[in-house]
Amino acid sequence: MKHAAAKPRKRLPKAHRRAEILRAATEEFHISGYEAASLHAIAGRLKINKAGLYYYFRSKEELLTVLIEGILEKGIANIDAIAASGGDPLTFLWMLVAGHVRHQCENLVETSVYLHERRWLSSTRRPALLSKESYYQSVFERAIREGQEQELIRSEIDPELAAQSILGSTNWIYTWYRPNGDLVPEIIGSHFAAMTVNSLAEENVLKSWAPPRLPKRSKSGGKAGAVSLNAFTGFR
Repeated sequence: MKHAAAKPRKRLPKAHRRAEILRAATEEFHISGYEAASLHAIAGRLKINKAGLYYYFRSKEELLTVLIEGILEKGIANIDAIAASGGDPLTFLWMLVAGHVRHQCENLVETSVYLHERRWLSSTRRPALLSKESYYQSVFERAIREGQEQELIRSEIDPELAAQSILGSTNWIYTWYRPNGDLVPEIIGSHFAAMTVNSLAEENVLKSWAPPRLPKRSKSGGKAGAVSLNAFTGFR
């Protein structure tokens, strides 16, 4: 009795396959860490052999580099969209903090991999990464400087140190945030944004300035009674 010939596996477009490999690598680096992760394990997640990975990425280091750069570019696109939405400096700063937090919460695994594993990048790759990280921080600094120019933010505040403080505190959210917990990203973001503005703004300004309205969203994701955060941040 003749057996039917096995159908050849359909070859995916190169960009599609690269994206699949990057997703698998993200999960593997998240679970095992870059140093312990292996290309064999990443290939196993995709049910392909390790040799197949080398068609798309020459080494584990190249895979990490592309992954880290992609995560950062995604974050930059997020804050650039917020920056394009306009608003007074305090609203701008509020939206930056809330948007940064929301982005982290909604990309929890990528955030963890980025913050933990970027240290493994080679010395030749780090300058480009640091340049982009500096740009990311500079957007927060710009909001603070504009606030000072308009006498909304206290003049004695150092914009660079303040921006570092904001990012230093919010970048730890991934260590305790749980997607199935009681707090949704919008609420967490609004609290961090409020703490930021309240700590930097002139006292008399806070009496008249009001933050953007937040959606009321249940743990299951339902919304009621307020404008969506998307309306004033330019997200998605």
